[in-house]
Amino acid sequence: MTTVAVVNAVVPFLRGGAEILSASLVEQLRKRGIDAFAVDIPAAWNPPEVLLDHILAARLMRLDHVDRVVALKFPAYHVPHDNKVLWMLHQYRQAYDLWGTPLQGFANDSWGVALRDAVRRADDAFLPEARRIYTNSPVTRDRLMTFNGIPSEVLYAPLPDPDMFTTRPPQDFIFMPSRLSAAKRQLLAVEAMAHVRSDVRLVVAGPPDSEHDGRVLHEAVDRLGLHDRVEVHARWITDREKADWMADCLACAYLPVDEDSYGYVTLEAYQSRKPVVSLTDSGKGVLALVADGETGWVAEPDARALGEAFDRAAAGRATAHDMGAAGQDRARELGISWDRVIEELTR
Repeated sequence: MTTVAVVNAVVPFLRGGAEILSASLVEQLRKRGIDAFAVDIPAAWNPPEVLLDHILAARLMRLDHVDRVVALKFPAYHVPHDNKVLWMLHQYRQAYDLWGTPLQGFANDSWGVALRDAVRRADDAFLPEARRIYTNSPVTRDRLMTFNGIPSEVLYAPLPDPDMFTTRPPQDFIFMPSRLSAAKRQLLAVEAMAHVRSDVRLVVAGPPDSEHDGRVLHEAVDRLGLHDRVEVHARWITDREKADWMADCLACAYLPVDEDSYGYVTLEAYQSRKPVVSLTDSGKGVLALVADGETGWVAEPDARALGEAFDRAAAGRATAHDMGAAGQDRARELGISWDRVIEELTR
């Protein structure tokens, strides 16, 4: 029996999209008679100097007893193996496209530049070891080619359990599920509610990346007097809770900063026949699915413009189901399925 190790880098006690994808991939491989298991490499990103330790730890790991390694993201994809395939979710973006932005994360000095260059050199040296490289979106593919000159093939990630998501008649709220962080822009959504003229409400739910990320949202609700318009659930929510909120919502908001992929949230919304509200700078992966006026609404990254998009969603109650169904059709057109994923990663 073929043995496959799915290797991922994880922050202890944090479960996000990459962790869900790793577990789902293992489960789907096992369903097809493959002996698969997860190898989670503990990782932390602060202080930035630990990145070098993580790269070294990955290079020292040996998985000689498995037939194939499927590695997902930095620095897990540095693990050496003679039969390694990458399904790259993202590189360490602070060393690439986020360099020179507020999300850079490095000190902008000689040490920061040296650390950035070390991460890039490691990718240049070790990524070509893989037999094949897949990326989770055109954005990730293009970034890898632009910065490292390495070609790859797009392989979209399906939902772990699409049957969990159903639909019910829309209620008067927009649902925003995700980790609470500056990169996901829940604060902008709360601020947008101060400009909303309709009776639509906002429900934000997810675990905060830090105490600050949760506190800043509650403070904004207080400051703007939105207690009757905005709910903030700053905690881990169960899959059942998320599916119920998604089934009942009018639309779903997904507002990341230049996201690599389309994000599970968009697929979950469309599986629930709900349209998606997003932003013009949320990334090519997101906007490949979210088309303004067709499968949802796309606004400029500004509180007032986003508030107007929320009002457009409220005005489109009668067509919300059809727009969500159109989004699901778009996902099918992109060939998003587990059968294709397993076929590619095991061939």
